[in-house]
Amino acid sequence: MTKEPSFEEEEKEIREILVESAKRAIALRSKDREFHGVEREFYYHQAQMLVDYERTKDIKHPRDIGNARETILREFLKTSGYLPKKYSVSELSVRVASGTGHISNEIDIALYDAENLITLMKRQDVYEVYPLESVYGVIQVKSNLTKKELISGLKNLASFKTLKRGLVTKNCSFSGHKGFALLFAYCSDMTWLDIVKELEIFSSKHPRSQYPNAIFILNRGFFLFGEPGKGMTTNNQIETLKTVSVQGFPDRRNINLYHFQVILLGLLEDTKVSVPNLSTYFRLPLTTEEKSYKFTWGSFAETGKCEKHGYFVRKISSESLEKIINWCSQSIPVNWVRAMHIVFNSPKNEEAYKRQTQLVYIYNPEHLSLADILTYKLKDEDGNVITKRLGFDMLESNDMNICLPFYYSSKEELISGCDKCAKALKKKRKKS
Repeated sequence: MTKEPSFEEEEKEIREILVESAKRAIALRSKDREFHGVEREFYYHQAQMLVDYERTKDIKHPRDIGNARETILREFLKTSGYLPKKYSVSELSVRVASGTGHISNEIDIALYDAENLITLMKRQDVYEVYPLESVYGVIQVKSNLTKKELISGLKNLASFKTLKRGLVTKNCSFSGHKGFALLFAYCSDMTWLDIVKELEIFSSKHPRSQYPNAIFILNRGFFLFGEPGKGMTTNNQIETLKTVSVQGFPDRRNINLYHFQVILLGLLEDTKVSVPNLSTYFRLPLTTEEKSYKFTWGSFAETGKCEKHGYFVRKISSESLEKIINWCSQSIPVNWVRAMHIVFNSPKNEEAYKRQTQLVYIYNPEHLSLADILTYKLKDEDGNVITKRLGFDMLESNDMNICLPFYYSSKEELISGCDKCAKALKKKRKKS
């Protein structure tokens, strides 16, 4: 019984026929005139890139191999002439930072606005950190796309697409037009259906906002997320999909690089960038998963001191921050001057409230008096009250100014203490 040919075998046969036909047509047209469109040029570029890729197999060190293969694509983008000069290509690997305090994983290639770019950090000739506002999009480059490399590439790109343009302060505003993310590989030993399966698994576990805009395998074809029969490329198209379907487009004429360039140019045109504000990045907020927060009093409040182990970083877990934000979101903010007058039983001063209009959300789930939770009493050796001291942290998160009393921080363990003490206690409990 004759074995049915696989999808890959059928595609190889179709490609050989169509490529041979295209070669003949190109040769005949070239006799008639020198330039007859970019089809021939992209055919040459793709063939040369695959030759250059094969040559890199002689390199022994893994990092050198990776750098060489990134350079092949980087040089095409920079020297082919198909990328408008207003778009610049990173020379080194890049990490992209957001004003929210989040930062992407290391990205192979970033496309950015050179006229308005500021480099936030540079470490020799290893990598640079760019502000999100200057970056149009990123490309992760893989050599041979295995299942492991596909998953890691998608993860890296998702770390970029989760970034938000904006600040976590009272006056913050998040601009739209997230950057785009492309995965580019030279080849893959995975079957077509296995690639589709892995992309379907990824799409089922991640929000649409984290999907890459396209996945290219230079000698095979490309994949898009979309709906049955139609692939989508822009963020808006992908994020508004009602149902998600992985669409594959086999390269049957050796013009996959042309499709890559067309999609890239469309995404660049669709993405807006802006001039970054350096002050946004002076001291970034602290992060906990997708959320971020600032101690309003900066480094003074960010650290605590353990009598046994010395200084430590005070942290708020994702669960604790969620708890604080959820409660405060349901409460009514209070004028901060008014709150202090209540605490110290001072007379009302409407003029002062009008002059200083800052509103603060005071975390107070037990609805205790402000005097009881925002101050604590200092006593002498005989137990006599000497004075009252203010006892709270001020936070900025989720576009709110939040007052977090020490009373609740301690009682509900909202802010971490000394890590070393916590580990020692955990170890002691296990033994007992």
